[in-house]
Amino acid sequence: MAARCTADFVLPRYSVAVFVDGYFWHGCPVHGPKSFRSPNASLWAPKIESNKQRDRRNTEAAEAADWIVVRVWECEIRKNAEHAALSVAQQCNRPREPKPARSPDRESDSSRP
Repeated sequence: MAARCTADFVLPRYSVAVFVDGYFWHGCPVHGPKSFRSPNASLWAPKIESNKQRDRRNTEAAEAADWIVVRVWECEIRKNAEHAALSVAQQCNRPREPKPARSPDRESDSSRP
């Protein structure tokens, strides 16, 4: 699993990893900042872009480890927490394809995102 890949909460029974992305730090296209006006303004855009790239890598790594990844914006939860929770529940109830048999030389499948 990729370094720094820690889900905000995990539902191991369903192999669902949920990441709650803050609108500022993860660059929400609706509520994230469009520009920066501070002494460190030149640092913020690259930092947020770096976070977005890390989010993509973490999603890919978790999915490669056979986890269902759900990403929810902080602003979605603030707007309608029930809807956000239902979107996670829908993923838990999603039919999964059977996993192929493990070969004896593979690492344990218990890795957590």
